Amino acid sequence: MTPGPTHVVRCPSCSQLGAYPTIASGNTFGAVYYTDGRRVAPMLPDTPSVVRCGGCSGVFWLESATEVGEYSPWGSDSESIDPTWTSAARLVEPEENQYVAALEQLIAAQPDKAKDARLFTWWRGNDQHRGSSPTVGKDSPEAVETRHHNMRALMGLLDTAEPIDQLMRAEVLRQLGEFELATKALTRHFPSQFDTAISRLLYMCARRDSTLQKL
Repeated sequence: MTPGPTHVVRCPSCSQLGAYPTIASGNTFGAVYYTDGRRVAPMLPDTPSVVRCGGCSGVFWLESATEVGEYSPWGSDSESIDPTWTSAARLVEPEENQYVAALEQLIAAQPDKAKDARLFTWWRGNDQHRGSSPTVGKDSPEAVETRHHNMRALMGLLDTAEPIDQLMRAEVLRQLGEFELATKALTRHFPSQFDTAISRLLYMCARRDSTLQKL
């Protein structure tokens, strides 16, 4: 993996500077794929589409922020870099509860990305189950209800004519514990490249397993 320049942007809410790194080149060696469609690639990390400001804690679409500039932190011109850039707090992806609190705002700002906003929220909730040592806490009934509400709203935004969306719909249903409906969704015709994922999901439906799994 080869790091790219660090970009500096201005928060659209409070105007504070924030920074995020980029990757000049990478690969998917060691990447892990999950049943919810998320890929975790250590050598090719994704730049989050939604970030949280380190100043006002506002949550916003990264593309909506005004870019101030970029710099190479390892370059020979490091002494000429504006110190306000190098001291800018790193922009990070929101936690699940922060996504939930900002969902209406995110969707209002980019109505055409409502599916993405709800997808990212679902993925963030599932992140506690990823990795070699998942850190799973006991969610409150209210948190579970909120998560399920978002998942059902996501299903309403999926295009059932698109195989990838239909597969995602089946996975949402499985994670909701609606195994019969998930199985029915998986028995429609899919292109052959989805065979492995479908077999895995059907197996988990038969076992009435609603947990996130690796593919």
